[in-house]
Amino acid sequence: MINLLLLVRVHPLFWFVVALGIATGYFRELLMLFVIVCCHELGHAVAAKYFGWRLRKIELLPFGGVAETEEYGNRPYREELIVILAGPFQHLILMAFSWVAVGLFPFWTTGDHEIFLFHNSALLFFNLLPLWPLDGGKLLQLITSKFLPFREAQTWALRFSLGFLMIVVLITAISYPMHLQWWVILAFLSVCHYLEWRQQPYGYLRFLLERRLLENQKGGKNVTTLVSSKETVHVALRRLHKNKRTVFKIKETGHVIDEKDVLEHWFKTRKSHVSIGTLAHL
Repeated sequence: MINLLLLVRVHPLFWFVVALGIATGYFRELLMLFVIVCCHELGHAVAAKYFGWRLRKIELLPFGGVAETEEYGNRPYREELIVILAGPFQHLILMAFSWVAVGLFPFWTTGDHEIFLFHNSALLFFNLLPLWPLDGGKLLQLITSKFLPFREAQTWALRFSLGFLMIVVLITAISYPMHLQWWVILAFLSVCHYLEWRQQPYGYLRFLLERRLLENQKGGKNVTTLVSSKETVHVALRRLHKNKRTVFKIKETGHVIDEKDVLEHWFKTRKSHVSIGTLAHL
């Protein structure tokens, strides 16, 4: 646990919200917020460590946090689902603990309990919204990758998230135009979407590199994908599914090419626009 705490970083936006809270006299509520956010993110981190994930850092934000790992898209669905839900699950534990604390500790009043429940519930439901990089957004991408190739799932999940964000911004502009803290959070989420959109190709490259280094796909299965002999290696690689080992079958000749051979060719030659049909004769 000490090793995990050493990885904790506090985002500047968190300190900005803290400053606003102190200026408006809500220090006690901010202390509650810090405890909730910290427990939420440690939930993700503990689950990730349990499965042997490589953690880089844990960054705390006003509405949750981000646990950055060295894993990218090749872990089993079950592991990723548990790691994603481990954060929101902490809110339920904290709510139960607060309810018990009312009867055990005289300094924890019913009023404190009600305020704590409000902040806890608000953060829980906010984090489950289908917005990147919230837990709901990550859950959306995980579900999408169950049905679509990984690269396509990346794009569609982010498009849906961006569309949902635009709706939230519109509702905020109409109903809460003067809510400064909310606008700061929405601006931050907008920047996150912009950066994630630009970094998609690099994220996919990490997915392919990690895929190449794996000896087998845990919990996955083989799938046969029919492709034209004229289809480029670049396009063929975009057909790879998460946790499914792809076997490419050439329509015209019936030749079968394992994804491992396609990945090896691409990483060694970097000739992504070569037709996949030529690999059958190498």
